[in-house]
Amino acid sequence: MKFKTGDEVIELASGKTCVVVASKDDSWKKTLDPYNRKEVFPDDHFDYIVLIKIGKNHYKGEMHVFESQLSKK
Repeated sequence: MKFKTGDEVIELASGKTCVVVASKDDSWKKTLDPYNRKEVFPDDHFDYIVLIKIGKNHYKGEMHVFESQLSKK
């Protein structure tokens, strides 16, 4: 895997700055989940889950993306 949890990346299609929170190898431990899952992995066939960054420690929404959709910041 090219990126690690916590890396800041650019999502190429939107140009938005994002933070990697999970990969195929590393789960995301959400504090609140409507399905009561303790760990969350990217959906089938995707490589990462990223959060869209809108400010320091402020995020809006999550995306399940392929590695080819991301670039290092």
